[in-house]
Amino acid sequence: MSPAPVLDRIAALVALFNEGGLDVPDDLIGRQCVFRLNGVAYEDTMGRPVSDPLVRLVARGPAAYRFLAQALRYAVPDARVDVERLVAGGGTAGDLVTGGARVTGTLRGGGALAARANLALVIDARGRVTEIAALADEAALEAIAKARER
Repeated sequence: MSPAPVLDRIAALVALFNEGGLDVPDDLIGRQCVFRLNGVAYEDTMGRPVSDPLVRLVARGPAAYRFLAQALRYAVPDARVDVERLVAGGGTAGDLVTGGARVTGTLRGGGALAARANLALVIDARGRVTEIAALADEAALEAIAKARER
């Protein structure tokens, strides 16, 4: 599979998020997709063993994307994501898509957010994302966390 459809589906996901939706383009995010933020897997933050079926159900794949998107949208109700410089490999298993993203908006309780993150997405042979890793500024993450408490 060529990388172009993957990049198109990533662009569609970003557009859906920016419209306030939680839909995921068909076959973009694999059911076992792991989400990492600054090296920590989302499933590791659940407080339960990763082998727990409930953890795997909500902390991986499209369900995890929806939970994480809702959490961000709660903290930044008018959040907008802009993806920059996405570069895809040759379309073989284990290919990497890399780039950057910027999240802007107004934090719940007031205050502007303009946060950048470096992205790395692992793509399987069928063109599905099997891992998404983001490296973001800790100060921005703390501001988002505080806004989620309001």
